[in-house]
Amino acid sequence: MPRITGQRIRFPSAGEEYDVLSEAVFRNDLERQLDRIAADVDGGNTILAFANADLTPSVARADFFTVANSGAVTVTALDDGRVGQVVTLIFADGNTTIQDASVAGVIQLAGGADFTPTANDVLVLIFDGTNWYEISRSLN
Repeated sequence: MPRITGQRIRFPSAGEEYDVLSEAVFRNDLERQLDRIAADVDGGNTILAFANADLTPSVARADFFTVANSGAVTVTALDDGRVGQVVTLIFADGNTTIQDASVAGVIQLAGGADFTPTANDVLVLIFDGTNWYEISRSLN
């Protein structure tokens, strides 16, 4: 297995010990990068749908998402974001609440209050590596 040291990848020599955590981080990062490349090749700016009732949906494969839930759902985080990633959420109904980090989670919303959109509303967020910050919202 290769090992990342700074910006270099090197393959261990026979008998060399290497950190299992480093390998796991490398594999996870590589999988996310490959997923991102596949998403770009498959459709570029495709609009994907969050899974129903997912409290922390993944944003690894796209930057545009539709959000539709069959019942009340409170989203507290977005998983697998990249530093600098901007995501656009398009809501299909009023069943989803985006929870502000002042209550719990890592989504910093304007005004420090939860956002409960209705059908056709849009929320745009940017990721800094730890938190998601609201850029804008459109109430349609």
